[in-house]
Amino acid sequence: MTEANIPGSDTVERIEDGETDIMERRDARAVGVPLFTADWHIFIPTFVILVVYSLAWLYLAVTGQSDGALARLFIVVVAMGVPLLAVHAFLRHQTIRLQINDDHLLCNSGWPNDRATKVPFDQIEDLEIKRGLYGLFFQEGTIIIHLKTHNRIAIADLREPGKVKAHVEKAMGEADKRIGA
Repeated sequence: MTEANIPGSDTVERIEDGETDIMERRDARAVGVPLFTADWHIFIPTFVILVVYSLAWLYLAVTGQSDGALARLFIVVVAMGVPLLAVHAFLRHQTIRLQINDDHLLCNSGWPNDRATKVPFDQIEDLEIKRGLYGLFFQEGTIIIHLKTHNRIAIADLREPGKVKAHVEKAMGEADKRIGA
């Protein structure tokens, strides 16, 4: 393992390719390891853009203005922008992970970051949840892990961030009891 690109971090490590990595969903469920991921809601902005631009082009077509520059722009957005946004959402959906182990977290903030970060519980100072209006409506949000080194790690688009925070705090408490015993 190598040190994370987090200035001042002594024990927060990036996991290199080929080393222990975050489990897949089905494997984590099979062995009872808490694993939190992004939900399908990550695709909603792409769908909204598709619908809005398609309806705008349809309006232009119905009103006889489908040969103008604005109509061509709408076609380009739907034909090129929406597939790129869909691929981006898919890659993030497949790579956003937070796994709780006995004495540390393994987290990946998602594509384009392809490496997990190992965060020992004793380096975590606080956990914070951030949600926008969209996150409140769809029960998604960002978990911000405040480290004792005054750095932060953010994992965005997690499903049920309140539940994630409660699980992490419970695991940290159990780890403290094991160390203290």
